[in-house]
Amino acid sequence: MEIHRFFSVLCTICVLVSLLPTAAAAEPTSTGRNVEINCDFPGQVVEAGQTATFTLSVTNHGNSDQMQMWWDTFSGSKGWEMRFSEGDTEVNRIAIPTGGTKTVSFAVETAADTKVGEYPVKVHVGDAGFWLYVTISKSHAGEVGTLQLAVTDKDGEKVKGATVLMYQGTEVLPVDQAMTTADGKISTDLPQGTYRLDISKPGYKSAEKKDVKVKCGLTTDAGTVMLEKSTYAAELTVKSAMITAPVGTNPVFEITLKNVGKSDDVYSLSTLGLPEGWYARYLEDPKATSDISEMLVRSGEEKTLYLDVIPPYGTPVGDYSFQTLVESSLDDYTENLTINVRGAYDLRLYADQYRYEANMGDTLSFDLRLRNAGTAGALTNIGFEVSAPQGWKTTVSPSNISSLQAGETETVTVDVVPPSSIVASEYKITVKATADQGEKSDDFRIVVKEQSFAAIIGFLLLVAIAGGVWYYFRKYHRR
Repeated sequence: MEIHRFFSVLCTICVLVSLLPTAAAAEPTSTGRNVEINCDFPGQVVEAGQTATFTLSVTNHGNSDQMQMWWDTFSGSKGWEMRFSEGDTEVNRIAIPTGGTKTVSFAVETAADTKVGEYPVKVHVGDAGFWLYVTISKSHAGEVGTLQLAVTDKDGEKVKGATVLMYQGTEVLPVDQAMTTADGKISTDLPQGTYRLDISKPGYKSAEKKDVKVKCGLTTDAGTVMLEKSTYAAELTVKSAMITAPVGTNPVFEITLKNVGKSDDVYSLSTLGLPEGWYARYLEDPKATSDISEMLVRSGEEKTLYLDVIPPYGTPVGDYSFQTLVESSLDDYTENLTINVRGAYDLRLYADQYRYEANMGDTLSFDLRLRNAGTAGALTNIGFEVSAPQGWKTTVSPSNISSLQAGETETVTVDVVPPSSIVASEYKITVKATADQGEKSDDFRIVVKEQSFAAIIGFLLLVAIAGGVWYYFRKYHRR
């Protein structure tokens, strides 16, 4: 009875042990009836997302020289990819003469989100099986991956400004997009997945790159894509697509036109959506007086154009948008342009007259009117400076105006006192009004007269001289 119970427990233990994965993993031999598999390093440690590569030595002890190869995987290795290879060629059968030995590589590409742990893989060649072990030392689950790509032309020149659209699976809308920098490259973060890349740039034929795998936490180098130039194409660059200009001024856009096609081309120049009443013209030089409507550009060359925009008189403050249009032999190229018309500050000075008479030492007073003729808003903190000859005394009352709203006028009084000893003549004084937003000055002429008693004395002296001359003339003439 005891012996029977003992054998029952022993059988149960054997059954349980046979169900454990580690029992299978611990298979003591890799030799089948006809094939023997050996591997010097059957266990490798990698980070999740990396590839473990095993070198297998296969010996044929049987009569058949062709053997099929396959593998078995177990839980935890979801998303892994495996392959037998000889050099760069993936294989699934091996031919070994009887008694011969050959080596074959077995690559295990792990998923980047695999958890840390040890994972068994069983490879089969013919009737032999061999256990391999991949240990994941670090997982990248939850991280984003990095995609890198280089774009060149057929001559190997780096292509700057190419647009790369990234599509995942069968999606019709791109997951993300990037533009190549001056070195012709992109580097962008993406969720883990398989992507299709569309690469395009004006002047080049578009290209596509499929099945680009991005793994979380790792960098995927998608290699280099070459774009072929179109026969006719242009590249349009605007130095500043938005210009702020005061009312009454003509903004000028600087535009670079480059022929990136294979052939020389003549480009027509015009605009689209120009506001009503506005006028625009293309110039080869900002100081040129004649405009152009078309331009010849050799292949590979670039030229600079200036788009002179003339708003009509009285254009209200605001934003005005339109497009520059360049037509090549094959395509049209446009760029959006915006002009921000802002109000101007305009301080003006007025006086009833600009020439006054004054006596020596007496005070001359005259009114000076200030007007804010601008449209940009109030002129603030207006002060005054008077430039006069040395020895003159000048004052302005009031000496400061804190604010002058658009369209308003303010009057100040200017007092001027010439020295009492000054020579009678005409003198110039300058009155300058300075605000936070600008300044304005005006000149005035002051005629200084001699005082009246000086004129009387002069007249009496002339009479005395005349009388003396008459007296002596009468006296000596008779003799």
